[in-house]
Amino acid sequence: MTNSAFSSNAAHSISSAISTDPDTIKPDTFHFMLPPSQRPTFIPLKEELHPAFGWLTKNRSRSRRRDVFESIDTIVIHATAGYATKHAVDTWKERKASAHWIIPDENETEHGHFIWATVAEAKAAYHVGHVDYEPILGEGPNVNDRSLGVELVNTQNVQYFRDPYSQWQIEMLARIVLYAWAKYPNLRHVISHAKLDPSRRSDPGENFPWEAFKHKVLTHSVLEERHPLVLEANTSTVTSETDSLNLAVTNRAGHCCEP
Repeated sequence: MTNSAFSSNAAHSISSAISTDPDTIKPDTFHFMLPPSQRPTFIPLKEELHPAFGWLTKNRSRSRRRDVFESIDTIVIHATAGYATKHAVDTWKERKASAHWIIPDENETEHGHFIWATVAEAKAAYHVGHVDYEPILGEGPNVNDRSLGVELVNTQNVQYFRDPYSQWQIEMLARIVLYAWAKYPNLRHVISHAKLDPSRRSDPGENFPWEAFKHKVLTHSVLEERHPLVLEANTSTVTSETDSLNLAVTNRAGHCCEP
């Protein structure tokens, strides 16, 4: 079903169940399923290749064990526990970690314009450690082999500093999920890092408006919002290293920030 065909009654019923209180649910319970009957058509994604994209794809990811379109059934939501995209990328370079996208926060110049693609979707990024995921996701490959990872730049209440997510960040996260849902036929799970690894991880944190985000995804309502900055043209230069990864075209698959 496309977003234009989505029932207004269904949208209303989902909306009526939303709580805006961030304390009503905890990050280690964040998980919802994507119903196949509501799968959208192709969704464009306003992304730019991060300057470290080629290096991260080569050095902080590995080949998936199965075809990317067959294997991806999960998208995992993370937060950086830091103040900037640069902090996350520097941490990934120091450690064996990565994710497929980073969503900048309101203090970064990219905020309101585009998200960063940081690892090719065809590759398995190192965004979730070795956890017992089968009781949650069911039998299948290692969670990194079957998933995409998204990082939002947010401090996660570091030293009790409350750092709310921006509306634009939530809209872009919902758009990433819709993009992936349209692209990968087996995508079903949208889940927090905290639920997969509750003894070590709490991201995206108690400040994250999970119910509002879920509503945007399941009603496709983010497609109606059309933030003017999101649609603004933005060009970037792709290096020869990136070109060599064959990552153009729509089929390009591509604690702070630790798996």
